[in-house]
Amino acid sequence: MAKSKKARRLDELAAQIRVCTRCPLHESRTQAVPGDGKYTARVMIIGEAPGKEEDETGRPFVGSAGRYLDHVLEGTKLDREDFFITNTVKCRPPKNRTPKSIETRTCTSNYLFEQIELIDPELVMLLGGVAAKAVLGVKSVNEVRGRVVEHEGRRFIVGYHPAVRFYREDLGEKVKEDFALLKRELKKL
Repeated sequence: MAKSKKARRLDELAAQIRVCTRCPLHESRTQAVPGDGKYTARVMIIGEAPGKEEDETGRPFVGSAGRYLDHVLEGTKLDREDFFITNTVKCRPPKNRTPKSIETRTCTSNYLFEQIELIDPELVMLLGGVAAKAVLGVKSVNEVRGRVVEHEGRRFIVGYHPAVRFYREDLGEKVKEDFALLKRELKKL
């Protein structure tokens, strides 16, 4: 069966991401991480940037945050293959530092925004402040977390990135709440 025009374009974007040299992050990466999942996914999950395991494998959310996501999806009718999962920034920042604004702008304008348009999900979950700021223009996760936000004709949920619970135990419960909201919204799709 021939690939759709959208699928071909998503494949082209992934190929471009893998060899991208538009910002300094390419100098320290092992592999760029375009994202993966269904090109027809009804839900997209967008994190901040690849971590160590993602940089090594070229796949998003395969480290501890990915294992947490898999755990959260247990008991639902969905697994990670039902989503399209990617990051705001496609290359790992050195020492997992927060991506710089120029890195975020480079990846969103060249890749992420087009990925969102092509996949055209019914719901997007933004994990962490970098994703929330880049996509919605908000100042913080707390500004929009805990509810569904409509923005430019699309529905978004904003939550803390699952990795935050390794640095701030007090946010572990909030991460659970964020994913509980995702589960509730998934049942409505």
